[in-house]
Amino acid sequence: MKNMKTLLTLIVMWWISGAVYAQHGDHHHHDHTAMQASEQIPEQSLYHLRGEWTSHRGEQFLLSEFSGSPLVIVMFYGNCTDVCPILIQDAWRLYSSVGENMREEVNVLAVTFDTENDTPESLMEYARYEQLNIDGWHFVTASPATVRQLATALGVEYRKRSDGMYDHSNLVTVVGPDGVVGARVEGLGRPMEVAARVLEEFITEKQLP
Repeated sequence: MKNMKTLLTLIVMWWISGAVYAQHGDHHHHDHTAMQASEQIPEQSLYHLRGEWTSHRGEQFLLSEFSGSPLVIVMFYGNCTDVCPILIQDAWRLYSSVGENMREEVNVLAVTFDTENDTPESLMEYARYEQLNIDGWHFVTASPATVRQLATALGVEYRKRSDGMYDHSNLVTVVGPDGVVGARVEGLGRPMEVAARVLEEFITEKQLP
């Protein structure tokens, strides 16, 4: 009888600990709330935004320095280990869907929401981990106000949670050489054919004499 009581006690303790873990364990990775993107500011060139950016290579620049070339923009943060890697891979799928001879005309900006933790040094580690420390790819940070200004222009929604993580829209954006949004793909793992055609059109227009 004593052994039976001990066994029952262990079972109850195991059940309680399991319930607590289910409530609190690993919540950073599984409680992400996807926020619906809002409309981007119509016909506004992103190159009018004056905030200064810093890349994972330590380079400082203005968005207007990309004027004349098509741009792919994705917003993410480094501590996101479930959704954001998919977003980065979606941007890669779009980038790699155009011909190799065209890719050198494209720049990709991966913009962090987490300006406190995603320093240029940590963004370099992230780029290397994702094997994307390559020409044309820029993992970038800026002041919170500058990041919010770009997000508003693109229609990307995000909010910081009490646990330090972020809920955010899942959006990949194609921007034309004039800085005006040409295509948006919302969601994860979505088809990229339409956005790729828009990107190729922008590249072709740039290459015309």
